Amino acid sequence: MKGRPIVIPTSYQEVFRQLEAAILRGELAIGEPIPTEAALCDMFKVKRSSVREGIRLLEQSGLVTRNAARRLVVTAPDTRRSSENFIRSVTLNQVTLEELWRVEIELETLACRLACQNMSAESLDRLSENIQQTRDNRDDAKAIIRIDMDFHRLITQAAGNKALTIARDPLGILLYASTDFVITRLAQSTERLIAAHQRIFDALAAGDEETAVTWMKKHLNDFKRGCIMAGADFNQPIADFVDHDTLAALIRNPPGQGLQ
Repeated sequence: MKGRPIVIPTSYQEVFRQLEAAILRGELAIGEPIPTEAALCDMFKVKRSSVREGIRLLEQSGLVTRNAARRLVVTAPDTRRSSENFIRSVTLNQVTLEELWRVEIELETLACRLACQNMSAESLDRLSENIQQTRDNRDDAKAIIRIDMDFHRLITQAAGNKALTIARDPLGILLYASTDFVITRLAQSTERLIAAHQRIFDALAAGDEETAVTWMKKHLNDFKRGCIMAGADFNQPIADFVDHDTLAALIRNPPGQGLQ
């Protein structure tokens, strides 16, 4: 007879799973404190050490945080956490720049379509300010990378779709961290970027969905051509030419944090 290992979750893992399930079901709402350690010990019939370890896993997952009174309250995980996990997965699975770029172009064009339908005057003002910042910092490659990423994220936010924002953020971080590869090698890339951003802005301001999509596609196709001209092989893993210092900085402090 051949057997297979029997895996029995330890008590602290079960504490975590039940609390996680209660949060996801809405039984413990965002901003609401979780039960005290004593209450959880009584509820689950486990030792205090098991409750504390289960709560530690909740904190690590970003599902709870301590408020000003040091009580643990339910919170929505920071989107940076999911971005970090996505980026690790993309890197370790050797996703190519071509694969990433193909997904990104679809998300960016969707963002343009939705933004045309939902664009506010405030969002237009932010985009206009962003383009001016790009002009003002045209000689600073590192600043351009960050401002460019913010431009695209502002469009996604203007689309008014949180699912799109969450899905696009980690792709944007990876793709625009690789912008350094182009900007530092091709002097003309920044001026082309500014021109494309202005065309996209003008179309969004006019509510011209098709023109906005057309120019977004041109912009991302131009990015691909620039990478190839600068020596990038789109069939190689993106990790091969991403600037990792830039990537780490973008993960720690992404532009426009928070869902709009």
